[in-house]
Amino acid sequence: MLPSTIPMIDPAVKFVGVSKLRDLSAAKLRDSSETTYVLQDNDQPLAVLLSYEKYLLIQQQLQQGMVSTIEMLTNEREFLSVKTGIDDVVAGRTRPISDVKSRSKVKNGEEHE
Repeated sequence: MLPSTIPMIDPAVKFVGVSKLRDLSAAKLRDSSETTYVLQDNDQPLAVLLSYEKYLLIQQQLQQGMVSTIEMLTNEREFLSVKTGIDDVVAGRTRPISDVKSRSKVKNGEEHE
């Protein structure tokens, strides 16, 4: 099963030009409320600087995801379910999610005319 929260780079993170890197001393970084910086040069992102805690969280969630994937692939029933789903997609046996949601509402008596 996937982790409930996947760390994403927030589009509102602080962007820092390479020329401003000298201003990011250890003390300023430690006291900053920002935990993620995108380092860029001429509006071109070059690297991401993030807090050690956020890095560890990302590593932990990647590990959990990998373990969950291995568990799923080694469980014959789960593996066959995923394989069947992939085969259905390849064969074109799919429906739009809007159809599935509307049928679910009708089935549960949530839709009134």
